[in-house]
Amino acid sequence: MSSFPARDGRAPDRASAIATLLQDNIVSGHYAPGDRLPSEADLCAHFKVSRPTLREALGRLTARGLITSRRGAGGGAFVTRPSPEIAGEQIAALIALSTRAEDNAHRPLLTEARIQLQLGCAELATLRKADITDLRAEIDQQSDFAISDADFIASVRRMNLALALASGNPALAMLTQGLIDAEFAITADTGYPTRIRARFLSYHVRVANGIAGGRTDDTRAALMELWTFESERSNGTPDDAQPVERPPRMRDLRLPPVQRLTPLSE
Repeated sequence: MSSFPARDGRAPDRASAIATLLQDNIVSGHYAPGDRLPSEADLCAHFKVSRPTLREALGRLTARGLITSRRGAGGGAFVTRPSPEIAGEQIAALIALSTRAEDNAHRPLLTEARIQLQLGCAELATLRKADITDLRAEIDQQSDFAISDADFIASVRRMNLALALASGNPALAMLTQGLIDAEFAITADTGYPTRIRARFLSYHVRVANGIAGGRTDDTRAALMELWTFESERSNGTPDDAQPVERPPRMRDLRLPPVQRLTPLSE
């Protein structure tokens, strides 16, 4: 851990520079999750700063989810391992702030970005032969057209999260979760009548079937068609203009029946 240099010949923001150096030490593995950082007195002496400046730097690391403070004997600042949920919430907040527009006009952009990441998630899930139990549970939930719009939307959100986790890639799942949280924090302008739910369900079943059957192309096609469908809805295409589509059978989600052997004729 070294002292912080000036940048561009100007005096740096000391709290920011200290936070950056400590973060670099954490990310590089110099301080591992669970490790206790040096005491405030030692850090103040090392950086030659006052306690208020150091505490501001530590506060920034706490806000980023990198450290947590404990009081009492044996207390201090300890390195944490940010959970995917917390990281996803932080990403969602940043995305929402950077893309927000009047009348929620930015929601289609979030949907577009989410689908692009889900294409990668689905491909990895297919290659890794991921367990689709969570996907199937949400498909079963969405198959009940008597549930409320709120429950249906919540199920769609959970299914999107399950698909991200099925990738088996924590970094990709975390980014996708951030987009999902930012997107679903915005209330959609349109409703979810039965014909629209059937369309969503059809695409979701095809995605699950593709993953279970190891068919990457089928999964990609379903997601791309889902993107087109959602884009048309956000652009105000009348629901009646969309043909009703019967959801495909969940053929790959259950074991096929055992075939009976035909007796050999004598």
